Amino acid sequence: MLQFQVHSPGKVILHGEHAVVYQRPALAAVVGLGTKLQFRQQSDSQVASFQLEALNCTLEIQLSDFNTFLANFRSQNPKGSTAKLLEEVRGEIDKQLERSNNGVPALKATTQRAFISIYYLLAGAVLSAPGEDELTLKTGFQVHVESELNVGAGLGSSASYGAALATAFLILTGHFDSESYLEQENLALISHWAYESERVNHGTPSGVDNTVCTYGGIVRFVKGQGFESLSIHKPLNILLVDSRVSRSTADIVAKVRHLRDAFPQLIDAIWQACEELVKAAIPLYESFGNEQDDSSKFEQLERLFQMNNDLLKAIGVSHPKLEQIFTIAFKRGFFSKLTGAGAGGYAIVLLPENYQGNEVYWKLKEELEAAGFGIHVTTAGGEGLRVSSLKN
Repeated sequence: MLQFQVHSPGKVILHGEHAVVYQRPALAAVVGLGTKLQFRQQSDSQVASFQLEALNCTLEIQLSDFNTFLANFRSQNPKGSTAKLLEEVRGEIDKQLERSNNGVPALKATTQRAFISIYYLLAGAVLSAPGEDELTLKTGFQVHVESELNVGAGLGSSASYGAALATAFLILTGHFDSESYLEQENLALISHWAYESERVNHGTPSGVDNTVCTYGGIVRFVKGQGFESLSIHKPLNILLVDSRVSRSTADIVAKVRHLRDAFPQLIDAIWQACEELVKAAIPLYESFGNEQDDSSKFEQLERLFQMNNDLLKAIGVSHPKLEQIFTIAFKRGFFSKLTGAGAGGYAIVLLPENYQGNEVYWKLKEELEAAGFGIHVTTAGGEGLRVSSLKN
């Protein structure tokens, strides 16, 4: 029976937050934290079961109901197009919830979106499966998903989740196997379906999260113009600091848009500065780790972190808790910046190569934890999605 595990990383925005909305370049990188999915096929079952630890729930799909849905969809779309699939899946999930709960949906909004993503990606993988026009699911399976990424905190948790699910379903339906998934056409397929999963959660995603979570490393992204992977030698050490302040990305983006409407020339000058900062950062990231002594490059990256953070402060997306993090870090000689939408969420502290042997680092970590912040020591720019064997 088929069994394997998938690790799909999360992401951070290194530079270009908010400016990217206005067709300016941004740099995004995978982080060492991510989503772990375990897949186990069960020969004696006719149920697909999904245990989602982050949402504290278990969801089930009866294979008979699922195969009936597929048959109906094929009859209505004889050319095999999946363009209407998401709409049909939403309707099917609504009907199932009404039947099982006497017309009163019992799932939370986040759980319902997760269920739609599962059903949509699984149906898409089956309908587009190679070599068999009328593939159906004949054997049940169990999927266990746990994540190190906080939901809605700007670390790409939904894209990481979508990429892991897509990989599992594409392997299940014979698009590729656990040995060939790293081929470019297969990674592109994973990224495509992870993007489709993002549509369930975000409507019109930029495409950067699913790309970074799939391919890894650091990518340069311009909205509507695609992606370019940087040629880096090694990942950076970073400290992710959770401000524990929740916020709405959509609300923050709208607030910045209002500011730009009021002061267009001033805000556009900030966007231009953000673009120049990205240009200056790229050769530093690409050459870092190529020499024995990277101290001068690291110092330049620290300064870019500080300048980037000051530009973001100027558009009003900081927060008192973030300012507290910045102050604690700066007092200890470390440079930091907010990441993502801001107004809460996470801050990134740049760490030097030998940080573990630095007594000041441990004092920084202790002070941040004492102040009530969440701490994650990790990397930015490491490997992307990976599939590995799963022991019994």
